[in-house]
Order: sequence, then C-alpha cells, then structure tokens
Amino acid sequence: MSFLRVPAAFGAALVMLTLGACSTAPTHSGLAAAQSRGELAPLVPVRRFVANIDFAAGFVLSPDGQRLMWLQTVGTDSGLAVRPVADGSAVTTYAIGNQGRGSGIHTWLADSRHVLYSKDPTGDENIQLFVQDTQAAVLAPWAVTPWRGVRSVYLGRSGFSGTKFFFASNRRDKSTLDLYEGDALTRSFKEVARSDGTVTSWILGVNRELVGRARQLGRADGSDVAIDLLQSDGSWRTLKTVGGFDSYWFNRVDAAAGKAWVTSNIGRDKTALMEVDLASGQERVLAEHDKVDMGLVLFAPQGGPVAYVVEPDMPRISYLDAALGREVQAAVQKALAAGLLPDEPVITRPQGFSEDQQRVVLRSVGHFDSAELLLDRRTGEVSRLNPLQREAASVLAKEEPFSFKASDGRTIHGYLIRPRGVKGPVPMVISIHGGPWVRESWSPAVFDSSQLLVNRGYAVMTLNYRGSAGYGREHMWAGEREYFGRLQKDIAEGVQWAIDQQVADPKRLAVMGGSFGGFSVLAQLIQKPHDYACGVDVVGVANWPRVVDNWPSFWRSRHVFGRFYGDVNKPEDRAQMLANSPITHLDRITAPLLVVHGGNDIRVLRQDSDDVVAGLQKLGRPVQYLVFADEGHSISKWRNRLAMWRTIEDKLAGCLGGRSAGFDYYQLMPR
Repeated sequence: MSFLRVPAAFGAALVMLTLGACSTAPTHSGLAAAQSRGELAPLVPVRRFVANIDFAAGFVLSPDGQRLMWLQTVGTDSGLAVRPVADGSAVTTYAIGNQGRGSGIHTWLADSRHVLYSKDPTGDENIQLFVQDTQAAVLAPWAVTPWRGVRSVYLGRSGFSGTKFFFASNRRDKSTLDLYEGDALTRSFKEVARSDGTVTSWILGVNRELVGRARQLGRADGSDVAIDLLQSDGSWRTLKTVGGFDSYWFNRVDAAAGKAWVTSNIGRDKTALMEVDLASGQERVLAEHDKVDMGLVLFAPQGGPVAYVVEPDMPRISYLDAALGREVQAAVQKALAAGLLPDEPVITRPQGFSEDQQRVVLRSVGHFDSAELLLDRRTGEVSRLNPLQREAASVLAKEEPFSFKASDGRTIHGYLIRPRGVKGPVPMVISIHGGPWVRESWSPAVFDSSQLLVNRGYAVMTLNYRGSAGYGREHMWAGEREYFGRLQKDIAEGVQWAIDQQVADPKRLAVMGGSFGGFSVLAQLIQKPHDYACGVDVVGVANWPRVVDNWPSFWRSRHVFGRFYGDVNKPEDRAQMLANSPITHLDRITAPLLVVHGGNDIRVLRQDSDDVVAGLQKLGRPVQYLVFADEGHSISKWRNRLAMWRTIEDKLAGCLGGRSAGFDYYQLMPR
C-alpha cells in the first residue's frame, strides 16, 4: 500500500530523478528479441506491485448489514475505511498503519459501531489488539493489549449485541494462552478461563459463548489432545481424544443443536469435512476429495456449512446449500452483464454475511481479477466494492497448474506463469514456499510479487514438493528426514521439467524463497543440481539446531519438527541436523546471493543470515545483505518491501538478463 499524493517539497527533485532513473533493457536474447518486436508487456514500475495507491480489499459487513469496513491506503500507509452500505456515501478513514505479518485482522463488534483490529508493530509476533469507535471522526483507539512482549489473539464476539468480545493472551504465562472477555464500552477486560499450561486452544460456539477447549494430556509436545466440552454445571466432558500427529480442527460448534463440524484426517490420509454428534461422538463425512485435503469451509452466521473449497489444480467450490449456490451464480451473471467483472470467474464464494444473511460480500476471482462484490439477497442487486484493474489483462500473465512425475514415481504438483510475448525458453525463477507444511495455491494475475517477476521477463514456477501440506499426510511425511535430500531433488526435477518443456533457459535460472524456502535456496546453491545464476534467500534457515534451540515458548509442535528434522536433544540427530544445515557447506556456494532478514524474527533468528553472509564474505563470494530492523519473519511494511524488491529487480536483471524499471521515486518517501 502507499500514498495518495506526493508532497510538494519533493516535486522538483522527483522530476529530475525520474528523468535520470532510466529503465534497463533485457540482455537475454529471447527477451531482447521479443522487445524488439514490441511483444513484451509494458514495463510496470515496482511501486505498482508493492505500494499501489488504489488498494482496497477485505470488505466486511457490519452485523446489522448497514455498514462496510475495509482496508485501503490512508495518507502514506495502510488504513481502515468505513462507510454506510449505500454506494456513494461518505467514507471515514483511519490511518492505523501496517498491521504486520499476514496483514492482521479487522472485524466488527456486535454493536455494528466498534471495530477491532490487530497489529504486530515490530515483527516479533507479539500481536496487539485495538478497538476503534467508528462514530469518531479521528483515530483514537482503545489499546486493549498494550503490553510489550505479550501475544494476544482475537477469538470472536461475546453475545449477539453490545461491545464485548473474547481474546486469548499469554500475558500471565508466555507459554500458554488464557481466555479474556473485553468490553469496548467500558474499555475493560476480565479473565474468563485460565489455562493450566496444557490448554492449546479455546472453542467458541455459535451462541458466542465459550463451549470447549483443546487440552494436551501431557506436558510434552506430541501428547494426545483431549477435546473437552463445557457443561452447564461448569464441568468439562471429553468428546474426543486426538493423537499428536492427527488433525482434528473445529470449524463450528452448535451446542444447542448438538452438532459440530470439523475437518479431520483421523483414520484417513486426507482431511475431510465431518459432522459430529456431540452426544454420541458419532461422525458423518459431509465432503472429501481423493487427491487433496479439504480446503476452506464456509459458513453463514448460524447453522452448518454452506460450501467448501478444494484445490487439486484450480480451486473448486461445492455448495452444500444449493439455493445459496444458485443465488451466487445468478449474482455472477448479473455482475458480468453489468461489466463489474472482466471475464467469467474461476471461483466465487461468500466472504461474509450480515447477521440476518440478507446481505453477502462475495469474493469472485478470475484469471485477471480479484473482485469483492456486495449482493443484496432481498433485491438481487449486485455492486462492486473494490476497483476493477482493467489494465491487468494487458500487462500481466495467467498462472496455470501443472504436474510431473518425480524420478521415484511420485506426482508433484505446481503452478507456472510464463511472460507474455516471448517465444522459446526464458529465464526462470523457481519460487520455493516456506513451511514446509503449507502448500502453493493458484493465484489470479493481480499486481503482486510473482507478476512483478513475470513483467520483467521471467517465468515463475512454484512447487508442492514432498513435505508440503494439502495433498494428504503421506505426501507430507514423505519429506521426513529428506529436507536436505529427496525433497530438494523434487525441486531440482521440477526445474528440469521446465527445461525439458522449453519453458526455462538452463543457463538463466534463479532460486528464491523465504523461511524453509530460504533454506532450500541455500540447499540448491550448495547441491548444484543446475547451474543456478543466482539466489535470493529471505529469512532462510541456515542452522537447524539453532532454530529448535530458540523455540518460541507458545509453539506446541516440537514433536512435528523432531519427526521431520530430527530430535535436537539426541546427539546423533543433532549432528545430522547440523550436517544438513547450509552453514556447514557455505564453501560450496559460488553463485551470487542476496540475503534478506528482519531484525526481530523469532522463528529464524537473524544470526542465521548473519553467519551466512559473514561466511561467504570471508570466502570472497558475491553476497549482498539487506536487514530491516523493524521487521520479523516477513517483510511487510511497504517502504521496506519497495527497497527489497528494487534490490531483487536489479539483482535478477544482472544474473538472468531481464528488465529493470530502475530507481522508483517512491523510494524518496520519508519514513
């Protein structure tokens, strides 16, 4: 996000710098030929991808359905905006600033007047909660959890009216979360339930009250977890006991109806959507997929699930509420007819409802669009809430799914974007996801970092290598103890597939990734399965024993790390983890490397990147280092992102031969 106008004081300087900041043409032969033919997409400034002034997203209906809230640019930073539903109504904005990793949350309280939002100001993941009265014209929030070094998480509204809400916080004990109820009217809070150190989560019901908890049956990570239901006399009854390596996620609990809806993989490879009888514990499968885990499950304010999403390649939605599905499809057709959508969308799903369910915010995603629409179910009227990016289809490129067989026969899925107007192999960036227990998903062609790379002339490949989530537990655990071995071979074989398909130029390859993806960048440069021209390592792991030794106290997944990487407390495992760490093999890295880290990272300490850079400098290897003192395990503030991506742009232009737009005048904006 960015700003609405350039300060006048910078005017003359900006004109001179803009004139002097020339873009550089591609040097790769295929890109140069395409440019000479006029077939490359127009060169778009970096600021358009990381600091766009027309940003507006995350629209949320107030419970009474009369008002909307969303995120947009306010002044020179991120902000919240509020207006009545009536289009053209006056908008009130609040410059709340950057919310941190994952963009935080923003939601209405039950009174449809107060809004709650979160911030991670320094990137240390000690999240703070704030409440703003939207009848106030200026930002004057109640800092609900202002404590330094404390992590607090919003859980939900308390009751169906008023100003109360639930949140969990580790204020009392950094290793566990107690449950609190806050009240925006009195600006006070009280403890509702205290963890004895074993509670891993608190469960709220559709009645907006505490109905359950998840509780470890032992102090050690990996102990079985009891799912307890709160009884009317204040006692707890265990509904189910879940193994440490099983998944059993409560999506919704309706105690009055005696039902819960969960996503579970107990006794199966892939997670499925199930309905649970709270009295008997009996489970009924509502939805499953033979290739992938259950994705997003969608609910209206009351009742059971209305739809679910799976993503074997492109995302697919299935409606359990057939009438709602027909209404959504009718709304899409109206939006197309009115020119609110540029093309038939890939998927349209409910994003949020008013409490009476008569108004719905829809998210409609196409190949070149990510729309948020407002549907009035009383009248059938449809309106668009966020700006339509009409130029996207002419300057960006489609992302397409693909798969290949690894050398041991395993199917590996991924996504590929190819630059417009280029014939034959082009430079390619393999973008490696972190986790590793997450997955890559399909994305529309919008102004994001992947499309920035494609606009510069590069193909961009992402892979769900073994060890990734989303394809069942067998696929994930196939990466066990193979994070420096067979998992890395999947990545290398994905690159070879792109070479064989005449997508990638084998002499112009770069690896890029963050966290585990940053580790994989280093691993690829060390193992050299291809002649990589350069790498970009963002908050990457370089020393596995150090990561586990500095475990955040509120994490409860040491057993998963121990199984996947090794038990750091066993000398033989610790030695192997160090042997599998890039810090042990820095002498094998010869390709130019850019390293980026946040100074307040609690997941991978900055020391990992410090050691990589110092070691390579000592060896005389080409390495460049960016440290952002006010960031953590991601680079989220727009000024920092602009600096990072401008550096990446020039780094890749030098090693891959793509284009660069040169100096961006937004870089002059004061902090």
